Amino acid sequence: MYSNLGAAIVPRATLLFPGSRTSLFRPVQIVDGTILTRMVQPGPLSSPFPLRSSHVSQDGLEAPWRTDQLQSSANPILIPVHPPPSVMEDWKRRRAFGRRSRAGCRTCRVRKIKCDETPGACVRCTSTGRQCEYDLTRLPVAARGRARPIWPQRCPRPLSIQPGATADERRCFGIFTAHTVPMMVCWFDSEVWQRIVLQMSHAEPAVYHTVVALSALHEDGEVAGRPPGQLDLTNHYHRFALEQYGKALALLRQRLHSQDPHVRELALMCCINFICFELFRHNYGNAFLHLQNGAKILHYQLHGSGPSGGESPSSTACLHPAPQISATELALTKVFVHLDTHSAQFGQEGPLLRLPLGVDRPRIRIRSALDAKQQLDPILSNILRFRRSCEPLLCGAGPGGMDLATAMMEQAQIRGWMTAHMAALDDCLRHQVLSALSRKERRGVDVMRMQQVALLNILDTSLVTSEMIYDRYLGEFQTITRLADGIIASFAAEHGHRRTTVAIDMGVIPSLFWVCLKCRHQATRHRALELLDAWPHREGAYDGRVMATLAREHIARESRRPGVEGAGTVIPESARVGSVNRVASADEEAAAVLHS
Repeated sequence: MYSNLGAAIVPRATLLFPGSRTSLFRPVQIVDGTILTRMVQPGPLSSPFPLRSSHVSQDGLEAPWRTDQLQSSANPILIPVHPPPSVMEDWKRRRAFGRRSRAGCRTCRVRKIKCDETPGACVRCTSTGRQCEYDLTRLPVAARGRARPIWPQRCPRPLSIQPGATADERRCFGIFTAHTVPMMVCWFDSEVWQRIVLQMSHAEPAVYHTVVALSALHEDGEVAGRPPGQLDLTNHYHRFALEQYGKALALLRQRLHSQDPHVRELALMCCINFICFELFRHNYGNAFLHLQNGAKILHYQLHGSGPSGGESPSSTACLHPAPQISATELALTKVFVHLDTHSAQFGQEGPLLRLPLGVDRPRIRIRSALDAKQQLDPILSNILRFRRSCEPLLCGAGPGGMDLATAMMEQAQIRGWMTAHMAALDDCLRHQVLSALSRKERRGVDVMRMQQVALLNILDTSLVTSEMIYDRYLGEFQTITRLADGIIASFAAEHGHRRTTVAIDMGVIPSLFWVCLKCRHQATRHRALELLDAWPHREGAYDGRVMATLAREHIARESRRPGVEGAGTVIPESARVGSVNRVASADEEAAAVLHS
């Protein structure tokens, strides 16, 4: 090809020295059958090489990237930057890609060696005396190509992880930090979920496996397009989450026997994560069992001993922090108190924790929406407890219960705290510029206002036996519906179709459900039901789909009662239903007793 050339320039080539990682780029010139090139060695020891030459046969070069032996001990080899197509095809055949096996054991994966995948225990582990552990379940491989991605953006890689964690565990932990935590704190910021749980996940393997289990259920809900449902052992995500749940329980049992002063923080954090895991699965029984165990831990933390005899934690526990309680324990306690308020309406003797408000005139100062929420939780707990305690009195129970005078005095005391909280929130907003608040903060303020109106209505009607009393509160019911409508519209404008599936804090569901039960104004009632249908998500123990189904059944039952002639007529006292006795969705995802 290059024969009979007086002078020609061979295409640019790369000159590699054996043992050198640096490429030398120089054009090669052929003059009278002799290759002339000048080579420079880059780097700190670089120096110009003398001109080298090598003779070319009369037939020309066999290939433009081959040379005769140059007069150098380094034996340079001339390789072209762009070799012919035939050579490229040969290189591609030699570099054929081989997919890694996902069926190897965890021990070989940690050692970064290829597992022989022997069933039971691989030879590479048994031959060296190591314990061979296969993964019980692997998560499905993410869809590629044009399939719609599960998450709107790629999950960042965690800065540090637990030693020996699998690829699935690392990916789920990344999902937890990037997607699950923002979802769970969609109403209010939380120091526990945004800082403490992430720090403890890196230090405590038990906490790490609980958050991995939570994110696996979260991803399953995103794949299915709805909140996580009951445990399904044929589902890879559910099996993987259950495996992580079991690992966390085993690791927690080992740590509880240690003398570490921080083991109580670990137990509370795991207890909160276990509650969330069971609520994700619609398993209310196990969720409230963990809640009771956490109440015992808090009682011991606050009083130094467990409940004596048959005394329940709810009869003596309080929220006055002891001097030895750390800031982390106090933050965990506040989250636990909020979760405890969910138990009051789901077949439990809750709230399990008694949080005395005090008899002095309340002095409440609110600095933010989060501060308002944390100061409202003890008032919420007392209102729900008071309504439960009034049920025997209204049913005409015998002596031993609370008398009417005592009940009215306690009602007035709680109402004073509730009105003080409302005034403090108004005072806080007067000193702030609403336009300076973020969308999340404005939604949090609206949630607080909505819950204040609903809780005050629950408190004021606790000692009234007639259902006709609720007709006087039409303005309050319309306020709740209007605020909920704005909150849901704000979510839709900010997040589009990717809305929150599971939140830890109470939002719009409990208040809307209360309107559906107690408001007999048809337009307001049906608007509240429409908003529940438009919010098929979960807020702690409250499931939007379940509550909408219950509310629809409740409305239909009242409309079928004798004395109800049409949609526009007033429902008489005899046709009104005072309470809903069972929480159960159409597909029997959940079953619990609900008190209203």
